[in-house]
Amino acid sequence: MKTHVKPDATPADKANDKACAKPERAIAHDCVLCGCCMELCPLFAATGREELSPRAKALLAGPSKFSAATLDENAVAELASLCLACGKCEKLCPQGVSVPKLVAALRAKHPDFRQWLWQQWITRLAPFWSLAARGAVLVPDMLAPAGLGLALKGLRGLRPGNGLRPWLTVTKFPAEAFRQQYGDRPVVLFDGCVGSGPRKVWAHTARFLLRGLGANLAEAAFSCCGSTLGVAGLPEDQDRARRANVDAWRKAGRPLLATSCATCRKGLADYVGAGLFADADEEKTWAEAVAPLSALLTGAQAKVGRGAPTIVGWHRSCHVDPQDSDFKLVSSLLGTRLRAPAKANCCGFGGIMQLSAPELSTKVGAACWEALDGALGFSAAPEVVGAFVLTGCSGCVMQLAATAPEQAQVGHWLEIVKTD
Repeated sequence: MKTHVKPDATPADKANDKACAKPERAIAHDCVLCGCCMELCPLFAATGREELSPRAKALLAGPSKFSAATLDENAVAELASLCLACGKCEKLCPQGVSVPKLVAALRAKHPDFRQWLWQQWITRLAPFWSLAARGAVLVPDMLAPAGLGLALKGLRGLRPGNGLRPWLTVTKFPAEAFRQQYGDRPVVLFDGCVGSGPRKVWAHTARFLLRGLGANLAEAAFSCCGSTLGVAGLPEDQDRARRANVDAWRKAGRPLLATSCATCRKGLADYVGAGLFADADEEKTWAEAVAPLSALLTGAQAKVGRGAPTIVGWHRSCHVDPQDSDFKLVSSLLGTRLRAPAKANCCGFGGIMQLSAPELSTKVGAACWEALDGALGFSAAPEVVGAFVLTGCSGCVMQLAATAPEQAQVGHWLEIVKTD
């Protein structure tokens, strides 16, 4: 087991690094209050409030030897549910504690109106997102219903026709490499809620790129990946969405499953171990089928056209795949034009947090934009550098648009790709 010690570390630093080192196997699922998780928690970083840290949530919501029995159960549930589900804490925990899963279970045990509203929005109203995005423009901030202001701003950023102007032309597709690896295996695109709704241009561009690879395109009637439903404490709805997607995949012939949203990719990858498959072989086939679209395009070449920004910012999603495929692809296509903060910052979206604690979500979003400004310098020299930011996650696009400074431009990396 390796430990990572910072240069010129004090004895205390070394001891803490050793304690926080991730073991090869999680030896327990019980928080010991070591505090390793607090290093990357975006809520704690943005607010300085330890009661919002993963350690506090694990203490209140987890199977700990410490008891919260003397506290009001509803108050405990309300406090512990203030979680963005970014998963950063889980990656640091030496005990293997998953605070997002603890919080999801707590939310499920204490349902409220916000969960019902989120359930309706995801499971029933998704076909009307484009209409809602147009309508959100007509609602002044001062007249926005209490608690919905941030969500409305995010919707405005997704309204049809409000995307980025494409200026990147793909000049070479890695078609031969793709053919050698996948042959004639069918490929189906998982559009996601946003790609099949207010940002259909993402799905259009994604299919254009897959055709450029020579992929044998298939179609399937997918629903929401289920990730945001699980985080919101709606396990039954999550299970229904997952099973519907697995059935659609089966009917399509168990094809390669390409995704253009980082959160959707993680949501689909998390199907493994959830008891959704007929047997271990089918589960393995699913695990091997889920792939970021950007990973399939490794080796592509492109030409930047006129009117492109001189500097482009990059926001790395919390749910990026282990290979960081989106950033690697866009970086290879844009070269030194692309800039990213040295440290990945959560945008603060958090799914149902848009309704339950928009003020906290906004604070995390502001910290994210501050980091992007540090990498791009748009506030220091706005006449030279614009706040132009790309990302690879639909939730991040919504949140960054909702919390963006004036004149900022935000979009999915697919939006800059020309298809004609």
